[in-house]
Parts: sequence; C-alpha cells; structure tokens
Amino acid sequence: MGSHDKILLWCKQNICGAGEDGFVSGVRAVFFDLDGTIIDSMPAHHKAWTSILREYGIVLDDLYIELHEGEKAEDTIFRLADEHGLPLSRDELRTLIESKRTLYRTIAPHGLIPEARKLIDELILRGVECDIVTGSIRSNMNGVVTPEELTLFRHIITADDYSKGKPLPDPYLIAVERSGFRAEECLVLENAPLGIQSSRAAGLRTVAITRTLPAEYLHEADAVIRNYDELLTLL
Repeated sequence: MGSHDKILLWCKQNICGAGEDGFVSGVRAVFFDLDGTIIDSMPAHHKAWTSILREYGIVLDDLYIELHEGEKAEDTIFRLADEHGLPLSRDELRTLIESKRTLYRTIAPHGLIPEARKLIDELILRGVECDIVTGSIRSNMNGVVTPEELTLFRHIITADDYSKGKPLPDPYLIAVERSGFRAEECLVLENAPLGIQSSRAAGLRTVAITRTLPAEYLHEADAVIRNYDELLTLL
C-alpha cells in the first residue's frame, strides 16, 4: 500500500499503486450508489420495512437490512416470503412493497448528505461526470433527492431501468453503456456488499465508504474509505 495508509482503511494494489501516491488515474465518471451512500435514508428504510412486516411476525435487525441494501424491493420481499412461509400471493406481496414505499417517502429525509454534495460539486469542477446507480425506483428517488440536486447527475439508473438488480452486474453495465466511457475510466462509490459485488462483476473499480457498515463487511471493494474527502485523495 502507498502513502495514503494513514487515511484509507485499505486500498488494493490494482487501484492504488504503491510508490505513486496511491492515486487512481484516468477516472472520467463516478457512479454513486444512492441509499446510505449519498443520502441518509437507511433509517427510514429500516422503519418502513419493520412497519409493514410486523403484522406477519417478521423482525429484521439492522444488519440484515444493511447487508441486503441495494437489491430490488421485489427481490427482498419474495425472499422473505419464502424464508418465513408467508401465505401471500405475488400480487399481495407487491401490494406490501407499495405500502412500504409510500411509508418510506413520508419519513425519509430530503436532500443529499452535505459532505456528499461537496464531493460531487468538486468532481464536477474537475470535469468528472457523476451518475447515480440505485436499487430504488425512480419515484422513491425523486421523493428524497431535490430537483436541483438531480441536475448534478448526467445519468440516473434506477430499478425501473433493469430487471436483474444488484448483486448482478446489470445496473452498472447499463451505467457504463450510457456514460459512453470505458469501464476502466469509471469508478464506483458504494456502501454495501451487494452493490460492491454488482460493480465488481461489471468490471469496475470500486470504493466502499463505511457510512452504514464497518470495513469487514466491505472487503470485496478495491478500497475502503471513512469519509468523502478520502475519495478525492485517490483521484
């Protein structure tokens, strides 16, 4: 590891070259996960899931939700139904999802995390494209990110844009295609294992931030950082 050991939790050799100040070269686009990465939405997701599942006797701890963050809500509810033997049809489960989404939008905070906004503004000043790649549907995203903030992102990939979500590579493959850049010119910022697996499967260099999970859960990333400023030190 290079001279950034004091600020990076870790940085693998294929992203940070020892003896080269640990810089990542040639980045023309940064793909941001949304929930828990640039908006502080995970507590609201926890409350919404807890509320709709309570009557079925299903209790999810915070770690379970964090470890599955990034996947499509349909994948979450169908898996839970199978694991807990819920006697509900697929249509009834989809109705539960809509109830969860409605509740989420009423309790979720609005706006980007200020430090994330500062990072995005700085990347744009440097000529780096910023995009969103999220497991949320567009209406959920529009309910928590302001219209002005959405203009910061050239491309926004939501769950409405793909059928196979994280941890499969499809969301990030779409992002690369729409950006017009090569995969090696793109960098991902994620906060959870499924997103890291998705971006790595798409062949993208991936940085994880320890906003919602400790570093031991993020070991598949190329680098792990504590805060947004540390990402700028890589570029």
